[in-house]
Amino acid sequence: MYVDVVQTEGQPGPNKRLTPDPLRLSAQQLHARIEKLSSEIELQKELLKTLEREKLLVQRQLNAVLDPVARLPVEISSEIFLRSLSPFPKPNPRHSPILLLNICNAWTNIALSTPALWTAIAIVFPCGPRFKELLNIWLHRAGNRPLSISLRGETEDADIADAVVEIVCQHGHKLRHLQISEGNEDYEMIRYSEVDHFGGTTPGPFPLLKTLAFRCSSGRSFSGPEIFVFLRLAPNLVECRFHNVDPVYCGDDMEGKLTLSSLRCLIFGPDAGNPDSDDAILNYLILPGLKSLAIPLRYLSTYDLFAFLERSSPPLQELIVGEALKPDESDELHRCLTLVPTVTRFEIWWPDPNIVVDLFAALADSASLLPNLRYLTIHHVDESDISDSSSEIFIRALSARRTQLQVVRLILDDRPPPVDLLDALRELVADGMEIHIGTEERNYIVA
Repeated sequence: MYVDVVQTEGQPGPNKRLTPDPLRLSAQQLHARIEKLSSEIELQKELLKTLEREKLLVQRQLNAVLDPVARLPVEISSEIFLRSLSPFPKPNPRHSPILLLNICNAWTNIALSTPALWTAIAIVFPCGPRFKELLNIWLHRAGNRPLSISLRGETEDADIADAVVEIVCQHGHKLRHLQISEGNEDYEMIRYSEVDHFGGTTPGPFPLLKTLAFRCSSGRSFSGPEIFVFLRLAPNLVECRFHNVDPVYCGDDMEGKLTLSSLRCLIFGPDAGNPDSDDAILNYLILPGLKSLAIPLRYLSTYDLFAFLERSSPPLQELIVGEALKPDESDELHRCLTLVPTVTRFEIWWPDPNIVVDLFAALADSASLLPNLRYLTIHHVDESDISDSSSEIFIRALSARRTQLQVVRLILDDRPPPVDLLDALRELVADGMEIHIGTEERNYIVA
């Protein structure tokens, strides 16, 4: 028996799926079709999100199973986490301690139960609109522990800045370390502009503050009275640093002298290197406990330094003098040094050749000048300035101080010193004195 399956042209066969002809669909039907497809896509997206969440949960469970830290006592795990922190952690998911919250449940529990992980933070302006909430949560996790806070960026450009600074001031009684850094890539826009850190906020006392640092881009100015506000609020301050802070406008508001009995270290410059900041504020300070001073003498004269040392009578142990020391101030420098017989480490940067010769002559001829000197460093001496007579004075001074001086460093700009000088220095080295004469990288004594 035959069935006629001859297909008439234009008619669908029995095995063909009937699909609407797009050319014959109305706009309404097309819109309906698009809505249906969009709905199906959204369902698939939600399904994908659910799977991603489940995968993340399982991954955290796997991390907890495989992670050796999770099997350690909490005290040890906490210590490991603390060692992963930078001095001022950024509140960023890619950095600890927030990063620790995203590994596994065990790490999250450890991080949240370790207040010390949340005692330091770097606040970079401008901040996002939700940063105030994050900062409150962060500092709440620190409990009553002392805080370390870094403020960096252009505070005057952010609407949220005043609120953030207000939160910091509310926790001022817990501040132990405070670093304020100002900077902007557009130098011309910030030139001669003055920094205002507090805005409309009146700060409270900082009784626990031990270290205070101001770091700045070239061209930014600081208000001397505002710096004094910080200093007055921190009666127990131990260390204060000014790096590239120039100028500091003191003005008529800077009357009288501020005594900081606890301050032990005052640095006008980087952590290591040539002092570089405006040092005129020293005219307004009395520091009877100061042990370390790095000063460029950029705005302060040696007469001002003498007056400061005379009124403070500090037990100074380290004195670093910058390149702004003038050639005609050699005698006044020696007067300053007579006021600090406790100094054991003395450094000069980029000195005039006559100052170097006069210093070594004084060390050779006067045993009462820096009698406790153990470490002497002179940075950036031109070899061409080392004459035969100055070499003799140099050797005479080191020979006279051979029982006191332990380390002598004479950093040259380029070429080696005279051979006769090197031979004489090698004899002193053989007697036990440590001498470096050459570039930072090369010591010609051992070359």
